Amino acid sequence: MTKALMRNPEAIAFRLDDIRDKIRLLIQSGKLKAGERVNEQALAGQLGVSRNAARDALRSLEQSGLVTIVPNRGAEVRKVSLEDALHLYDIRAGLARTSGRLIALRITTEEERELIALIDSMGKAVEKRDNHEYHQLNEAFHRTLMQITKNPRLVSVNDALESELQLYLRQGVYTLAQMRTSQLEHRKILEAIVSGEPEFAAEAFEKHVLTGKQRMLDTTGSQPRNNSHSSDQS
Repeated sequence: MTKALMRNPEAIAFRLDDIRDKIRLLIQSGKLKAGERVNEQALAGQLGVSRNAARDALRSLEQSGLVTIVPNRGAEVRKVSLEDALHLYDIRAGLARTSGRLIALRITTEEERELIALIDSMGKAVEKRDNHEYHQLNEAFHRTLMQITKNPRLVSVNDALESELQLYLRQGVYTLAQMRTSQLEHRKILEAIVSGEPEFAAEAFEKHVLTGKQRMLDTTGSQPRNNSHSSDQS
């Protein structure tokens, strides 16, 4: 990379985004563990970047809620508790309701076809009992839904919540029954969207997130300290 390119603000921003994404993957995969102090020098060497670049990327990840910068200690990977995860699910449910309404109002024919293709692929993954493939397609389905809102601020807020939740969830393992239930909920969301019923789409998407919260509790075997988080399950 030439010196002129390195001084280019757009090139610098692109490079920072690339480093940040690589660190995010290390966190989400568990290679950088929750509560662990990040060795900036080692991280920089692992990524093949300068220590300053690694530090800048870590600081930007603090805004995403993935790391905490501790004075005189540096960066630590955030530790998300069960209570935090439940609060995040509740916020996601509210965003899902808003998103469902916007999607039903703004979706195009091409986007409908894209969602149908993802639903069909997920159905095949369920038939094969392929947990990993279903997980990947599920993420793609939700990512596509959010993009269809055509509201970048909403997408940004939702992405931040998803990133924080990954600190608690990592990559969950679905049972066959959970995959089938999740897939049925996806179809209900799609049906409401395609039918052009904003309120039905809003309700279906919100309910999907709330039942996802219960699936998380069932999968991890976790229980909230009181019933205030479980009373809204459908």
